[in-house]
Amino acid sequence: MSNLNQKLSIEVSNPFHAYLIFSNSSNYLIDQAKIFSNQLVFGEESNLSSHPDIRFIESENVNTLGIDDVREVIAKDNLSPLDGRYKVIVFPPNKSLTEEASNALLKTIEEPSESSIFILLSNSKFWSHAKDDSSNEILNTIKSRCRTIYLNSEQSFRFDFSIDDFSNYINNHLYLTNQAEFKQVADSLNDLENFHSASGPEKLKKVILFHNECNALKDGLPDELNISLNKLVVECLRYLSASLISRSDINKNRYRFAEQLEEAMSNIQNGMRPIVVLSELTTEKASL
Repeated sequence: MSNLNQKLSIEVSNPFHAYLIFSNSSNYLIDQAKIFSNQLVFGEESNLSSHPDIRFIESENVNTLGIDDVREVIAKDNLSPLDGRYKVIVFPPNKSLTEEASNALLKTIEEPSESSIFILLSNSKFWSHAKDDSSNEILNTIKSRCRTIYLNSEQSFRFDFSIDDFSNYINNHLYLTNQAEFKQVADSLNDLENFHSASGPEKLKKVILFHNECNALKDGLPDELNISLNKLVVECLRYLSASLISRSDINKNRYRFAEQLEEAMSNIQNGMRPIVVLSELTTEKASL
């Protein structure tokens, strides 16, 4: 098991009742939450992989945690830990809370039991290289009742569209464990980099190819991973946006395209079909 991040280590002896932990890596967030939870519950020498006093919230919904998921947590909040010092409840980074679920959780965090610790995990916006949590849709009232900690993962990316860099990024941010074939998606995504200089029909051809390659990649993933096409397309676009922003020769057109990609990601995350959003990038309004 990895070492606990120093920012979390100092919390173990005197923990807060609720944490909001950000990072640019889902893998790193989940790994750190496991170590942190074990040390909160059992002390530094513990290395348990699972225990009833540590619970990672799951849901049948692909992208969200709903009111029923949170109600179950609330119902058990007053129960004492079985073996450890606390009960730790972890909310995963890749599923957002619905408004109803957020309000229900808020009431519990406002008046928590002395034996419960809540940990909410969330990815920061990666391309902006900023600690920006504005897109994570976490209620300000919940944030105000949590201790917020930003963790910088040790993994860095080149954003050069090489297969190892691209596959590591996608695996890292979607918490995949398989080694799927990423070459076709990486190539089609790379082909969008000079999107602003392409003609209308050429743009449409590029986005359709990218969409189809993403769909093929998703279909090749195990069902139990529960990775939606929307989520996969968003992470791919985030990689492309980071590539544009990190280039030494970035210009006005590339920066504007990165802004358009941010808007496209937001629309897809809000439920719009990826092919519709991608096609809108080819319209005259979106042209540069």
